Amino acid sequence: MKIKQQALQFFIILLMVLGICNSCQEKNKTQNTEAASSFYTIPFDEIVKNKREVKLSEFASEAKIIQFENILEAMLGDVEDIELTKDYIFVKFWEHPVLQFSHDGKFIRDIGKRGKGPGEYGTCMKLSIDEKDEKVYIHTGELDVKVFNFKGDYLKTYNYEALENFMCFWIWGRDSCLISYFEPIDGTEPFVFIEHDAKGDTLQTIANHIFWDSKGEFGSITPFFGVQNFYYCFNGKSHLKGAYNDTIYTYNNSNKLVPKYCIDLGRYKLPDDLIYERKRTRPVPDNLIWTGVHETSDNIFIPYGYHYDIEKPELRNEKQGLVLYKKNTKVGLAIKETKQGGLIDDITGGPDFRPKTTNGNTAIMLVTALDMKLYLESDAFKNKAVKFPEEKEKLIQLNKTLNENDNHFLVLVKLKD
Repeated sequence: MKIKQQALQFFIILLMVLGICNSCQEKNKTQNTEAASSFYTIPFDEIVKNKREVKLSEFASEAKIIQFENILEAMLGDVEDIELTKDYIFVKFWEHPVLQFSHDGKFIRDIGKRGKGPGEYGTCMKLSIDEKDEKVYIHTGELDVKVFNFKGDYLKTYNYEALENFMCFWIWGRDSCLISYFEPIDGTEPFVFIEHDAKGDTLQTIANHIFWDSKGEFGSITPFFGVQNFYYCFNGKSHLKGAYNDTIYTYNNSNKLVPKYCIDLGRYKLPDDLIYERKRTRPVPDNLIWTGVHETSDNIFIPYGYHYDIEKPELRNEKQGLVLYKKNTKVGLAIKETKQGGLIDDITGGPDFRPKTTNGNTAIMLVTALDMKLYLESDAFKNKAVKFPEEKEKLIQLNKTLNENDNHFLVLVKLKD
C-alpha cells in the first residue's frame, strides 16, 4: 500500500513538472512569436523610386520658429549633438560644456564646466539622456563618462579601462548600464555594441559582421558622424544602429537587446569592401546612400545623403533626401531630393524641415542665423504660399533686424497623431 502511495505521489509530481515545463515552453514560444511578428523591414529601395514634394502640413499640426536666447553664454557653435526631452533641449558642440535650454529657447544652464576638477571636462565626445531618471551622460574628451542630473548637479563618473579605446563612443543604455559603440577599425573587432554594467563587465553584445585583413593599411573614419546617429531614445528605451548596419536594435521587456526593424537599402547599400575604415584610396559609386534614423509615436524618419570618394570631394553629390514611414499603416514616402532635402514648410514659410532629433510626437531642427538670413532673402521664401500668412509676416519682420552672427534658430514641430 505504501509503495502504491509513493508511486501515486511520484506520478502527480511528474505531471506538475511536465505542466510547468510545457507552460514555460508555451510562454517562450509566445514571446518568440511576438518578437518575430513585431520585427519589420522598411523597403527603402522601393520607397525612393517615387519621390515628390511633401508639405510639412501633411504630417504636422503646428510649427514654431524660435531663436535660442541671443546672449553670450548661450551662443551656439557648430552643433554636433542635440537631445530633446519633454521639457528641455540639451546641445553640445566642440570644446564647450553641454548647454541646457527650455523649449522656448531660453538658456537655463551649462551642464558641468570646462576643467580638470570633479565634475569638469574638456570636451563632450557624445551626449545621451536618461529622461525618466533625469540624468545627462557625457562621454568626455578625457575618455570617461560623467553623469549629471537635469539641475546640473554632478553625480558620478564612470571610468572603465575599455574607455582607453579612443575610437569608442559611450552612451546611456538603461538603468546603471552603459553601451559602448565603435565601427570596425582594423577588421578584427567582434562587436559593434557592448552593454556594460556599473563595474565595466560585459552583459550583452551586438556582433560585428565586417572583417578584413588590413595588411598595415588604415582607411578614413566614417565621415558622417555629424549627420548619422548611431543612437536615439524612444519611449524611454535606447535604440542602436551602426553606420554600416541596416538593423535597429532596442531593449525588449526583459532588457535583452533585440532587432526591432531593418532599413533595406537594396542597391543603394555601401558594400562591405568599400567601407571607409577598410581602405582610404578606392573608387566609390555615386549612387550609394548613408542614412540617419529618428522615431516618433507614428513615424520613422530616415534622412539620407550620398557616399562619396573622399579623395575627390569636388565630385560629391550634395543632394539630400528624407523618407517617412508610417508605422501603423506600413506605408512610406520619399520627398524630392534637394540640397537641404526636407519637408516644405507651408505652415510658417520657414526653411525646409529636416529633423535633427525627436521625442514623442515632437521633432526639431536647428538653423544657423546665417542660413536663416540667406533663406529669408531668397525667392524661395518670398514666393512661398503658407497656411498662416501671419507667421510668414513674422519672419519678414525678423529679417529686418537679423544679424548673421546671431544665435541659432530652433524649428519645433508638433506632428499629427
